[in-house]
Amino acid sequence: MTLDPGTAPASVAIVKVDTMGDLVLFAPALQALGAAWPSARFTVVIRRAYVDLATAIAPAVNWLPTTLDPFARGPDQDTSELERLCAVLRAAAPEVIVAATSRRNWLETVLAGTSGARRRLALGGKADDAFFATQLRIGLGIDASAAYTEFVSVAQDDPDWVRNLQIAGALLGRPLASVAPTLHIGEAPRAAAAQFLSARGLIPGKYVVCAAAGFANVALKTWPPDRFGTVVRRIREHHGLPVLLIGHESERTHLESAAATAGGDVPMWLGREGMLLELAALVAGAALYVGNDTGAMHLAGALDVPVVGVFGGGTWPRFRPAGRRSVAVVQPLPCFGCGWDCAFGDAPCIGGITVDDVTAAVAALLTNPAPDFSETREVRHLPDSTTKMMGKAAQQYHDARHDHLARQHKLEELTALDREKDSAILEKESEIAALKAVCNEREQSIFTLNGHVKNLQAHIGTLEANNAVLEKTLRDLPPDAAKAARAVADQTVHIRNIESLLRMREQELAEARASAANRAAGLHDLEQAKHYGHLLSEKERVIRSLRRGCEERESVIRQLSAQATTPTAKARKAWTAVSAWVREKAWRPFDAWLFRALVERYWMQIGVLRHYDPRPLQWDRRIPRPRLADASLPQVAIVTPSYGQETFVERTLRSVLDQHYPKLRYVVQDGASKDGSIAIIERFADRLQHWESVPDKGQADAISRGFAHVTNMLGPDDVMAWLNSDDLLGPGVLRFVAEFFAQHPEIDVVYGHRIIINDDDREIGRWIMPRHDPATLEWIDYVPQETMFWRKRAWDLAGGIDPSFQFALDWDLLARFQQAGCHLVRVPYFLGAFRVHANQKTSQVIHTTGADEMRRIRTRFHGERHDDFETIERHAREARFRGAVTARLHAVGIRW
Repeated sequence: MTLDPGTAPASVAIVKVDTMGDLVLFAPALQALGAAWPSARFTVVIRRAYVDLATAIAPAVNWLPTTLDPFARGPDQDTSELERLCAVLRAAAPEVIVAATSRRNWLETVLAGTSGARRRLALGGKADDAFFATQLRIGLGIDASAAYTEFVSVAQDDPDWVRNLQIAGALLGRPLASVAPTLHIGEAPRAAAAQFLSARGLIPGKYVVCAAAGFANVALKTWPPDRFGTVVRRIREHHGLPVLLIGHESERTHLESAAATAGGDVPMWLGREGMLLELAALVAGAALYVGNDTGAMHLAGALDVPVVGVFGGGTWPRFRPAGRRSVAVVQPLPCFGCGWDCAFGDAPCIGGITVDDVTAAVAALLTNPAPDFSETREVRHLPDSTTKMMGKAAQQYHDARHDHLARQHKLEELTALDREKDSAILEKESEIAALKAVCNEREQSIFTLNGHVKNLQAHIGTLEANNAVLEKTLRDLPPDAAKAARAVADQTVHIRNIESLLRMREQELAEARASAANRAAGLHDLEQAKHYGHLLSEKERVIRSLRRGCEERESVIRQLSAQATTPTAKARKAWTAVSAWVREKAWRPFDAWLFRALVERYWMQIGVLRHYDPRPLQWDRRIPRPRLADASLPQVAIVTPSYGQETFVERTLRSVLDQHYPKLRYVVQDGASKDGSIAIIERFADRLQHWESVPDKGQADAISRGFAHVTNMLGPDDVMAWLNSDDLLGPGVLRFVAEFFAQHPEIDVVYGHRIIINDDDREIGRWIMPRHDPATLEWIDYVPQETMFWRKRAWDLAGGIDPSFQFALDWDLLARFQQAGCHLVRVPYFLGAFRVHANQKTSQVIHTTGADEMRRIRTRFHGERHDDFETIERHAREARFRGAVTARLHAVGIRW
């Protein structure tokens, strides 16, 4: 059963998690619904910061505030708050739910999908975002395509308050008259505003309100503060009106800059959460409002205060002022309607509006007494050629961004589907485990039945002995044939019964053994299938490689054959044959000999984890000495993920802390170790920025958790790194790396040479790395992770660590650094020590999880060529060759 349009429901839910201005513009629609359905119970979901204003718009409504911002956070980032909202909405039992937010978002879909409402209506067309739908289906089990069943189509240029009335009309089943927003303020806010104005000598109706900031949601739409300051000065000089600057406490610096440009003592009102009604009262007493497109502008329109609005491209013209007297100053550009995703980065649409444009609009409103005076003033300060060029550039930017987002969403969608598949595989593995348990039970039954058989055999032996005794007894009895025959017959029947029982037991035992054999054969076949699958895959790769070789040779043969008919064919044929002979007989043997001589016979080889017998650890003594003052150094944030490493973790911590770097922020993220690790870490707690021991989802998750405690303290040029709890940093490395970054602002990522150590901190090898080669990084992972440092700006560009990686997470991060355009270099010094021991993750999963993850990274660079083993081998040989050359130069004192 569904509700007909216009039928009054008992309960209505509305999701309106937009900004303050959107809430003001929604007032006419909400008031119209309340008047048409006076008995209905309305529940409206809004942002918590706007609760005090909402109660003034519609006091009888049940406002449901939330801290969730669906445009900035995903559904998995605050699950407790999302569960609370869903529970409250289900308890309200709405018959109708409305998605009234101007931009469709995941929170509207989740609340509609879990509300149980019979009628579900949304603003705008039906959403068709596969990534969006996949995330909700896998993460929350919600079908996004079925969340809403009715959609209200609206014109692109209709103001938002008109769109909202169209939603209300669709709910009521009839069109509604256009009624602009109005707002009534109580006595308490007016009294607080009057006290504020009196203290600053401002008379109601004789001052101008200027909102020179309003960038809490979109910083780009803010007109420069110096221009606002010039406008304020001209209003005071030409019209004799004082000006009150208004804004949020967080915008103080911006407003002070505007006041400084205005000159003289300009009063300011700085609000905080819960003071929106006082702001409305201050706006209501003004003779004029001047400002950007902000929520305060729509407050002024709803309070019948004349408005001069400075507009940019963003969502124009949906947010034009709705009051009776208003002037909107805009500079139309071909990129309008961008949603503030500016292709040029600095919003030239609003930046091109001059002070004269705005002061002319102010003069028009102050000198025109007409009760209804609304216009849009279009200023055009750019030549046509420039606007055409901007249109083309903006279109290319948005097309490229759309393609990039589409690829990113597709990748994340495939990742989510892959996780869903992994979950299904885990379920199958659970079934296999259950089958193994059944087999174990059957095997136990077999052991039990074997015991029964042995007992029966012993019982039969006893019976046979008894029978022998009976026979002897019968022989000793008096000669009574009839009585003796009956006794023997009875004994025979008893023995046959026992033998029959024994055969039944043996049959049951055989059936149990057959069942167990079948189970074992099934499990064996399953493992064999997996093994042969891997072998076939490897065989297929070899066949493709051989096929390419055959095709190359066939091409040479065809070339030789085709050229045989020309006058120069014999010479070309001879040249081709000689080239092939030289390549096969001379160059390839020489290349192999050179590689053996320079690389394979040299003690230092990249990729080999043991070069010589254990010897005392010797750190690099040629690392440059400190040269810069502490004040010029960047912060260095290091995270050590740890689990069950009580043997090594103290040595790792000391290698960092004992360097006494003045701007170190060190975090230790333990995964709830069950050995003595926690007690060791606690001893260093007073020297750490943060530490905790909680369960995590693996190394990548632990690193992300650790950096979450310090990234908000870092600037874009500060330095980050992670150091595993079994590795070491070299002495003085932190100071050297910090000074290197300070002296080379163009560098984003650095790494260096590696020392290999054993369980006892004794040196067993060294990797002397060649200079960085971006092409090699696309095919193989050769960068020593414990020597790697990067700037926070690179971390932000790459998007941080990918929690789906458990083995190749360092290579994945480096690959995304490189793809994001970061500048990577290798420095010619030994920066860290990599420990080789029996329990390390590298040796345990490199051929399973590691191989799969490395294949994923190569696919990101090269698509279907990810398994081109010839290219992989070529880059590996080149890296080893250049490393051997670098090592030989290093041995003679040349750091190249």
